[in-house]
Amino acid sequence: MISMLMQEKYDKYWGSIEDMNQYVFVALVLDPRHKLEKVVDYYEILYGEDEEDEEKVEIATNAVKNLLFDLYKIQEESSFDTQQSASSGGSSQSATTSGNEKSMTEIERKLKEKSEMRKAKRARIVHNDLDMYLLDPMEGEEEANFDILNWWRVNGLSKYPILARVAKEILAIPVSTIASESSFSTSGRIIDPYRSSLSPKMVEALICTQNWLRSIHVALHHEPTIEEIEFCEEVEKEMTSGSSNKGAMLLPRPPKR
Repeated sequence: MISMLMQEKYDKYWGSIEDMNQYVFVALVLDPRHKLEKVVDYYEILYGEDEEDEEKVEIATNAVKNLLFDLYKIQEESSFDTQQSASSGGSSQSATTSGNEKSMTEIERKLKEKSEMRKAKRARIVHNDLDMYLLDPMEGEEEANFDILNWWRVNGLSKYPILARVAKEILAIPVSTIASESSFSTSGRIIDPYRSSLSPKMVEALICTQNWLRSIHVALHHEPTIEEIEFCEEVEKEMTSGSSNKGAMLLPRPPKR
């Protein structure tokens, strides 16, 4: 019975490869020991290596590649503004180039077109540091204590500056936010001793911090309204007149904002 419940819990997150979070595979690609080759290998093991399974492997691999490319484009666009000033000087050169094309012969024009086609073909192979990373050989496979975060810290800024931003976002995501004992627990939600041993002062600090973070914006320099001034004056009068009265004293309600 317990094993069936644990299997059901496991299948909820990891039982079907179609339902698994694709960011897990993106993180695997960003591991220089595995990259995209190991993702293809894992898909072939899961789906099979027959000809009829090749299409499934290709679709799943392309889904991971497209997700990684979309994440890369987001970081690339955010860094475009900083590089825009450096590329502004190319506008004057384009006008000169268009003027030179008019004086070209037919053979020279065709040779130039073929040269541009070869450049474009090479650019399609390696046109950003994402393609460069995928084409570079895998590293750290033989290291027992390979530190992937340190690898990106050393190689990211120098070789793959934009892709390093993607790695910084993806590799910082925890695989799980709860302990496995709590996830597979069949006796209900049980708080572990560490979570249940918070001191009252720490609980108060956490509650006050959350209240401060989630509170609405309040101006530091608040100008009181006429209603608030009248309310304060009325309270002072009640306090003064009621100081000699030993009975219960009802104070007026504050004005609504």
